[in-house]
Amino acid sequence: MSGETIESMLPRLLEFRREREWEQFHLPKELATALSIEAGELLELFLWRQHESHEDVKADQERMERIREEVADVLIYLVFLSNDLGIDLPAAIASKLAKNEIKYPASEYRGRFSLP
Repeated sequence: MSGETIESMLPRLLEFRREREWEQFHLPKELATALSIEAGELLELFLWRQHESHEDVKADQERMERIREEVADVLIYLVFLSNDLGIDLPAAIASKLAKNEIKYPASEYRGRFSLP
């Protein structure tokens, strides 16, 4: 890992976008659409592959490089969208996790694959 955090990279991401004057194109719908497209490109790297373990995937270095790039694209668009809409990502994650802990108590869902 590089030691950088998403928060520490935000100014660099925003400067990259600002230098290219892309803010004008980064409307919420466009960012959400781009995020979905990039997530689809990530999903495509797993298409028609069944029952792969983490180790199986990590063993393919060429594919892992493509996965890293798509994960980065997804996260970059998510960071732009969250920043532009004033969403505090760590707070949003903590809030959602708290809701899910109530909705899906471990005592009831441990080891369970399907939801009710």
